[in-house]
Amino acid sequence: MKDKNFFFGLYCADFLVDTTHLTNEATGCYIKLLCRMFLERDCTLKLDHAHRICGFPTKGKKWNKLWAKELEPLFMPVDREGYFSNKRLLKEFNKINSMREQRSIAGKLGMRSRWSKNKNNAITSVITKAKQNNNNIELEKEVRIDKYSTVDKNKEHKTALDILNKQG
Repeated sequence: MKDKNFFFGLYCADFLVDTTHLTNEATGCYIKLLCRMFLERDCTLKLDHAHRICGFPTKGKKWNKLWAKELEPLFMPVDREGYFSNKRLLKEFNKINSMREQRSIAGKLGMRSRWSKNKNNAITSVITKAKQNNNNIELEKEVRIDKYSTVDKNKEHKTALDILNKQG
């Protein structure tokens, strides 16, 4: 997808299970890393940048210890060298992208049907108007015939009733 995603579901139970062993500092780093990775198009992050995202100016002993003992088990290496990601984050990322694609396809299909309906409606309305005009002409003719005819309507009605009675 060309567009970036700006949200993902943070499932409380999963998050608490994943982070019960972490210190508060490591939990904060974990959230920052997840958020930063999610903003990337492929949901990965270079390990060399992780310390700066977590607020450590340099890769010192404190960062190395925090990464090695607490954070590294929560992430997985990616095919590219020096990059890492998170399994649950990738799953959520793919789910959101598939929903966006489905909605996009549904929207395009909806527009196509609206356009075809509008085209069909336009053609149908022209045909309907033409038929109505023809019907109006026929009605006008009938009215004119009735206006200028000298035939007795009651006599025609009686004749029709006689025919029905004989057949019926």
